[in-house]
Amino acid sequence: MRGLLIFLLSVGIVSCSPPTKEPITLSGIAYNSMAWSVKIDKLPAQLSYQQLQQQLQSRLDTANQVLSTYQDDTELMKFNQSTVGQWQTLSPLLFDGVSTALTVSQATSGVYDVTIGALIELWGFGKQAVPTHIPTDTEIAQARLNVGWQSIVLDNQKHQAQRQKNVFVNLSSLGEGLAVDELQKILANYHINSYMVSVAGTLSTKGVKPNGQAWQIAIEKPDGSGLPEQLLNLGQQGAIVSTSGSYRNYHEIDGIRYSHTIDPRTAKPINHKTVSTTVVFKDKTAAAYADAWATALNVLGVEEGLIMAKKHHLAVYYLVKTPTGFSEQYSPEFAPFLRGDK
Repeated sequence: MRGLLIFLLSVGIVSCSPPTKEPITLSGIAYNSMAWSVKIDKLPAQLSYQQLQQQLQSRLDTANQVLSTYQDDTELMKFNQSTVGQWQTLSPLLFDGVSTALTVSQATSGVYDVTIGALIELWGFGKQAVPTHIPTDTEIAQARLNVGWQSIVLDNQKHQAQRQKNVFVNLSSLGEGLAVDELQKILANYHINSYMVSVAGTLSTKGVKPNGQAWQIAIEKPDGSGLPEQLLNLGQQGAIVSTSGSYRNYHEIDGIRYSHTIDPRTAKPINHKTVSTTVVFKDKTAAAYADAWATALNVLGVEEGLIMAKKHHLAVYYLVKTPTGFSEQYSPEFAPFLRGDK
């Protein structure tokens, strides 16, 4: 599970205030394990709550059948099993996911790489069980032979992709964003213009709540308490927020804790002190793009990440482990989204 963002119904308590109209909430499970939520101001005409709920869940179930690496019959797994050097026609969802991933891979010189599926499996964060020993240098070197984002080639006109060597594509690092994008398409079809959509650690806001107030979003404390660490001011024009963290998804091998986030440069889990990385994008950016960047900047950690953020003018916020708790560091582009009342 990725780091979480918190939706706050209210901030503070006002005595004797009249009750306010709250959003209509629809929710469920995406990818068999991730909580999703859609909050809207009102239902479209001639559409029941149950009908909209069913459509949203159905779209996510379809996304799982396209993107999952836990089932051998999904579209992504069929692509991973396709003949090297042969073009494969992809669905719009899978093509968009791979295309977005390669865009961020190129921008980060491979710090973000969705072809690390072999390494994810080796370290026990995929379909395979947690290993009984720390992978050896030989095992790591063998897995690295099947890694390399440049080995995926796209034909944008025909919506086709080709593996040029036996890479294993795993899109879990932007799966939440892809799911948010899919849910937003349904809302757009019904001309719903005020909403908050979230899938685990990625969310999108647009418009305002039914009471006219802005959506209240907070970055969660990375200590498992579920309490807010930092409130965000996203405005009414809409924003995409994505958080990547290492404090929820990990396991131990030989008594050592390993993060689920793999650094393609070392072929090993990250081991820096950054525990939570949050990005904010405006201007109709796709949630999948934000999700991928959150992962990339989390892989880099705060020092390298802020350098990368400066290069690309990204709004990023880091929470870093210290001997006494956590410290925050962020890029200048993130400052406008911070609220003073933590």
